[in-house]
Amino acid sequence: QSTWSANIVIRALIYLMSTYQDYFNANQIQLYGSHKVKMPKPELYVIYTGDKGNHPDVLSLKDEFFPDMDCCIDAKVKMIYLQDSDDIIDQYIGFCRVCTEQVALNGRTLKAVKEIIRICRDRNLLREYLSERETEVEEIMLTLFDQEHVWNIERNNIRAAALVEGWDKGKAEGINQGILQKETQVVLSMFRHNMSVEDIAEINDLSIDKVKEILKTAAVLH
Repeated sequence: QSTWSANIVIRALIYLMSTYQDYFNANQIQLYGSHKVKMPKPELYVIYTGDKGNHPDVLSLKDEFFPDMDCCIDAKVKMIYLQDSDDIIDQYIGFCRVCTEQVALNGRTLKAVKEIIRICRDRNLLREYLSERETEVEEIMLTLFDQEHVWNIERNNIRAAALVEGWDKGKAEGINQGILQKETQVVLSMFRHNMSVEDIAEINDLSIDKVKEILKTAAVLH
């Protein structure tokens, strides 16, 4: 997560419940009987790539959204910040910060991507991974860079055409169709680069079920 939002804890809770549902289904665990089932202990983590500032070490659903009332549920997310160490998490956070800097300087371009990879190698940030999979990293990053830009262009073009024709219904359907097509292309591209369903959902702000639905429709999952 690169920008702070209390909604992180809600999203984490949704992902957790979706994961539990998949776990129960995969293991054929029945929840409607009288026997108490066994389930893995949940742990929720978020890597925050921005500055820690006054943000808490643990983000609580109850504390953030129901601080002055009795609440029947709570979820606590452990926030992971930059610790000035050399472990893989700190290297990843450093990589994300370089991305932010270079996008600000060079925009969402191939030049920015190549500079990101070069600088991270020089700073020993994910050097081995970037050296082995440079082309793949470039493709994934360019896909992400293009996503929002292309969506905005398609929305504007479809909206303008619909307004000229005066077809309100056609406008709404056209916009939705254009967004869905681009959404599908992005999800498929990321999946073919071996990104997990969970990561694809997080990056594109989609539910895990939505990502699976897209992949199934495209006959990627069987």
